[in-house]
Amino acid sequence: MEDFLSVVFDDLHLKGAGYVFLQGNQRWSARVALPGRAIFHAVLFGDVYLHTAEQLYTLKAGDLMVLPAGQVHTLSDSSHSSATSENIGHSLSERRHAPYDIGQGDATAMVLTAASDYDTELGQPLMSALPAAFLVAGQGQEPPEWLRIGILFLQHEISQQRPGQQSILNRLGDIWFMECLRVYIEHISADNSSWLRALKDPALATVLSAVHREPEREWTVPAMAALAHLSRSAFADRFQRIMGKPPQRYLHEHRMRLAAWQLRHSDQPVCRIADMTGYASETAFGQAFKRMHGLAPGQYRQHIRAQ
Repeated sequence: MEDFLSVVFDDLHLKGAGYVFLQGNQRWSARVALPGRAIFHAVLFGDVYLHTAEQLYTLKAGDLMVLPAGQVHTLSDSSHSSATSENIGHSLSERRHAPYDIGQGDATAMVLTAASDYDTELGQPLMSALPAAFLVAGQGQEPPEWLRIGILFLQHEISQQRPGQQSILNRLGDIWFMECLRVYIEHISADNSSWLRALKDPALATVLSAVHREPEREWTVPAMAALAHLSRSAFADRFQRIMGKPPQRYLHEHRMRLAAWQLRHSDQPVCRIADMTGYASETAFGQAFKRMHGLAPGQYRQHIRAQ
């Protein structure tokens, strides 16, 4: 089966990873308000209560919590903590080796908190399909082995200042987030209504991987069906049922997201971006782009860069 998860994950372009070891003492509460960033909490010891606007989660040592879009939340010592919440967002950029203390008295919990920026345009399909928060249960009182090893590496890396450190931290954030996604997707039920089910469908995963890797190719529904080893009608029905939209609509939306990313982040001429996204002419590309984004490609680029 094609590794569509790797293809989708590459679209996130995770960067700007920051980390902090949060030490909660008696009567403590920490507020995390970083909308638009992927947030990760790993409880190293103690019990931690995570509150979102909709739900309360009780986390034990070894548990991991992921908030893919950075929903505002608090961490605290109890389900009804009376402590005043301290905003810890700034601490994630300090790269401190020592824990960040909150509260008074002896330590009752230790949490590793990490945050990464991601591309909201290309990452939109994945992030919108994930819940606002999801739990990756630990193994007894211990975190998963991959995280234990990662924490040792992180502690070594942030204990010294060396060239390329931010890139190292970004890659470590990539690995941790990918591992959490793997676990989440492995446990998706058959009645899950999100397109993430396609990641477990060999036929669709093969097609989607090819579409993402070769958006410039002249894709037709029969060509996709042949790649999936299905009849045209069987493929179209299966795609619609799992992805929630017809194949050509998905293709069009992906091409437009890719075009918008190129216009924002590269100096490629519009005619070249049209070629890269499978359009036979710059005119056809421009018309399709304007229908999706409300601006012609050149105007969109100027608007973004003027902000």
